[in-house]
Formats: sequence, C-alpha cells, structure tokens
Amino acid sequence: MAEDVESILEQLPRALLQSVIGRLDAPSICATAACCRVLRACAEDALRELEAIALVDNWRTEAAVVERLLSGNTRLSSLSLDCSKMDDAVINTITRQELHTLCLWGCHQFSAKLLCGIAMRCPELKVLELELGWADDRQEVNSFSTALEMVMQRCRKLETLTVRSESSCFDSGAYAAIPRLVASGLKVLDIGFIPERDAKQVLNLADEFRFAPRASHPFSSLEKLTLVLDRITDSLVGLIATRLPGLLELDLRDGPFEEPLQAFDLTNWGIQQVGACAKLRRLSLVRSQDWSQNVSFKRVSDLGILLMADLCPNLESIKFGGFSRITDVGCRAVLHSCLHLHTFELSNTPQLTDLAFHDLSASPLGLECVTLASCGLLSDFSIQRLACCTRLKSLNLKGCKSVGDGSMKAVASLSKLEVLALNGCDVSDTGLSMLGSGIAPLSSISLRGCVRVTDDGVAALLAGSLASTLESIDLSAIPPLTDNATIAIVRGRMPVLEELRLRDCPLIGDTTVISLASAFLTDFDSGYGGTLRLLDLWNCHGVSAVALGWLKKPYFPKLRWLGLGWSVKPQKVVALAEVRPFLHIYTDGAELGHMFSGETEEIQPGRLPEEEDELERWIRDGTP
Repeated sequence: MAEDVESILEQLPRALLQSVIGRLDAPSICATAACCRVLRACAEDALRELEAIALVDNWRTEAAVVERLLSGNTRLSSLSLDCSKMDDAVINTITRQELHTLCLWGCHQFSAKLLCGIAMRCPELKVLELELGWADDRQEVNSFSTALEMVMQRCRKLETLTVRSESSCFDSGAYAAIPRLVASGLKVLDIGFIPERDAKQVLNLADEFRFAPRASHPFSSLEKLTLVLDRITDSLVGLIATRLPGLLELDLRDGPFEEPLQAFDLTNWGIQQVGACAKLRRLSLVRSQDWSQNVSFKRVSDLGILLMADLCPNLESIKFGGFSRITDVGCRAVLHSCLHLHTFELSNTPQLTDLAFHDLSASPLGLECVTLASCGLLSDFSIQRLACCTRLKSLNLKGCKSVGDGSMKAVASLSKLEVLALNGCDVSDTGLSMLGSGIAPLSSISLRGCVRVTDDGVAALLAGSLASTLESIDLSAIPPLTDNATIAIVRGRMPVLEELRLRDCPLIGDTTVISLASAFLTDFDSGYGGTLRLLDLWNCHGVSAVALGWLKKPYFPKLRWLGLGWSVKPQKVVALAEVRPFLHIYTDGAELGHMFSGETEEIQPGRLPEEEDELERWIRDGTP
C-alpha cells in the first residue's frame, strides 16, 4: 500500500507537492515527511523556507532535533520552542541575527549565557518571551541580572518583553534598563516576578527619559503591563496611573504569605487611582497566593469600587480576586456603569448574594465570559438571571455550593456556551440530564467534586449532541463514579475528546483504561484509543500494572499527558516512559497540562526505545 502511494506521488509535479507542503506548519511538515521518500524530500525543502517554526505543544525538542529542523533555513524570523529538554549547548542554534520573534519556554537548565547570546546575536528582536529557572546562589543571580540588562540595552527594537522567572533569579539592578526600553517604544511588558519596591523604582525613573523622541510622555507607548508582585500597594497603583497614560491593559497579581501591614496594603484610594488611565480597557487585580480571609484585600470596600467604576466606564474586562469586602453594591456598580463589559470575573467574594444580579436584564450588557468562583452565597436565582446574557461563551461557578439543578435548564439554553465549570456545585444526575438535552454547544465541562453525580448522570450528559462537541471532561473527585462512567463515554463515540480527568475516583480501575484503549475501532484517523491527548488517573485505586500494557503502542497514539498514582509500581512506570518517550508521565499528583509551570516532576525515560514510529525516527535521525 505504501509503495503504491509513493509511486502515485512520484508522478505528481514536484512544484505542486512543495506548494502544498509549504502551506503547513513545522509539526505538520515533519509528520508529512514520515510518509515516504518523495514527501520527505519536499518536507526538507519546505523546512528551509519556513519563516515561522513553533514546537511548543507536546514536542520533545532536544538539541539534535532543533539543529536538524533549523539547519539550512535562512528565512526564519519567528521561533517558539519548549526548551525543557535542552541546555546551553543549543544557544548558538536558536539565536539568529534575522529573528524578530523568539519564545523560549521551560529554560530551567540554561544559565545566564542564554540571555547573553540573545543580546549579542538577536538585535532585531521585536518579541521576546522567556521562562527561566531558579538561580542557586548570589553569583548566579548577579549573572542573570547583568545578562537581562544587556538584553534590554542591545535589543532596542523590542515591542513585547515577557520574562517569567523564580523570585530569586534577578536583583533590583536587572530592571534598571526597562525605562529606556519603554521610552524606545516597548508596548507590552510582562514580568513574572518583581518586588513591589523594584517596580516603583522603575516607574520613578521615567522622569529621566522625558527627552525620548518617539513619545511626548516617556512611557506613553506602553499599552499592556503585567506584573507578579509580592504585594500590591496604593503607591504602586498611583505611580502606574500617572506614569502610564496610554495603558490599555493592566494585570497585577500578588501573593503575600501573610497578611500585609495595613499601612502598605491596597485601599479605596489606590483602586480609585486606576481611573487616571483614561484609555484602560482591561483591568485585573488578583491576590493569588491564598484565598483565605487573612490575606485578602481587607481595606478595599464598595466605595472604592464605586469610584473606580464611575471613572472607568469604558472597561471591557474586569477580573477581581481576593476582595473579601465587596458586596452586592460594588458588583452592581460595575455591571451598571461599565456597559461595554464582555469579561467579568469575581473570585473569593464571600459577601456577594443574589441581589447583585436581580435586575441584570435591565442593563444592555454583552457578557461573554463570567467567573463567580468561591461565591458561596449565590444560588440558582443568580444563574437564571445571568442566562439573559445570550452571548455567554464561558461560565465558571467553581465553589458555588448553593448552585444546583435549578439553574441547569437556563444554562442549557445558552446557544453559544462552550466552557462550563461546576466544580463543587450541588449538581446531580437530573441537572446533567438537562445539560445533555439542551442546546449549549459545550466543548469543555468540569464537574470536579460534584459528589451527587453518578454513572447514570454521565450517560445522560452524553445522550444528546454534547457527545460530538465535548473536547474536555473533568470528572475528578466524584467517589460514586465507576468504570461504567467511562464505558458510557466510549459508547458515546466522542470524535473530538482530547482531555479526560478522573483523578481521585477510587472506584475507577483497569477497565477504564482497557475500554478507552479499545474505543473508536472504526475510526481510522484516531486509531485505538481515539483522540485522547490527556488522561489523568491519579489516585484511582483500581488502576494497576495491567493497565500499563494498554497504554503502550499502538494504543493511545495521540496521548501526551498521563497521570498515575501510587497503585502502580514505579519501575513499571519507568518502563512505560522508555517505550513512550513523547509521553509526559506524572506520578506526584500535579495537575496535568501545565507544561511550562516548573512545578511537577516528570518521569524521564532512561533511553530511547527500540520501537519508534516513523515520525519519531525521522525527527531523530532523518531515516524514513
């Protein structure tokens, strides 16, 4: 069969094949090259002509692979890589004179030489995004800081700068060049962690650059600012408001380990200063370290929210997290003053009640994304009122324990709803039956912690059209679920299902893995195991070494994320990792899917397997 296909392709004009393959992205070209010699030759030519290469989604990009894919390409201007398998040896390969965009994630094994290489070899960069690791000692911190300052001094054409790092990676001197860079035309600045005192120092240095020829105000070019801080204070917000008049997006997150001193925490005065940013369209203020009362924004009340909403009527997106004193008054002020809102998120607002939404239909809102996480006093009444926003695409009700079946009929009537999170809600099989028979075209649903859900509810959810639209299902932490729930998923013949989470379900066992591995037997495109890319079985007591045999080839050909628990022996897991080198296996209970978080410990294969498919072999050594 393969010989027949190759003979047919040989009869086609080479220019035609190159034209078709040239329209694909880098991963698709690599997959095409694995088919036959004819397509391999065309693929090698296409790789040399690519202007953009992105290998960040489930690609085990090692130094040899990257060097092979980039060799001979002189037109490359955009490069995005997962660097978790690489170190300093690849610096000369990925830093190029002609690059305009460089995005490197998971650079935990690199030293400061990476930043030095970027500064010396990539002067034309306009977009630079980096995720760095942890600096072990003071000398390494100094090296990283000096190298980052060098990048900002030499890459003067930068329009977007994103640097995500651990708190100990840079010192205060590393940010000294930011004002000059902003004065030169920087539009987006995203700093993964910066102490509040250093952020204020950067903003205070703006006065030294009033001679900037490209702007009437030294920082007027900056449109988006994202900072992760140790604390958010009035003085910092005030400086941002006065120094950044052209700001369109402001995202501030902090994570204090203990309650900040009252004199330094955010107050009504500070949040009112946001109104000085006349062009602001997106605002996010989140206290993310701990949702408990002792580290919330205790000094911000409804008065501050009222004043802010009155000064910022053109806001399109608002995200507030950790404002424990906001009540219905503040929420109503935002909803009835900011008439252009399409995204509204409130997290950990324990005083919010149904009164905040009782007359929502009177306001001409076009809400598309709504999050009301951990608002324990909200009931089905509020969700029924939210259903008047017919444009809703995403609804997050995590932790709303009083929301249950009474609002599911209204939710099911939303014709554009794609993402629904009901974690910890009081939803039962009756509510799932309503969702399954509704018109909401859900692509993702999370029922984690909905303890009243049973196998029958899962079957009812998939009895209608949702079986053909759902891409992600989270059924974690539901003790009554058994393997029959998975069998219901298999019988639904879900053609686009990519993520299935069943963690902390003690009755789930080997039958689940076997049934999933045997699914979609007539679907030649997906093969055994269907389209699954993520399967989380952490703390499923019934999963044993028997299931690992069904996780090997040819089963689950597209699986890239796998979570396993203590019920499987470690040596068995290591053996599976050797057979499936492209499979990210985690056994520490971490949430799957966060490739660049740096918070999980992945099982590493001891060697390359003897059994490889054509794509893996071609990427490794070029042999078809």
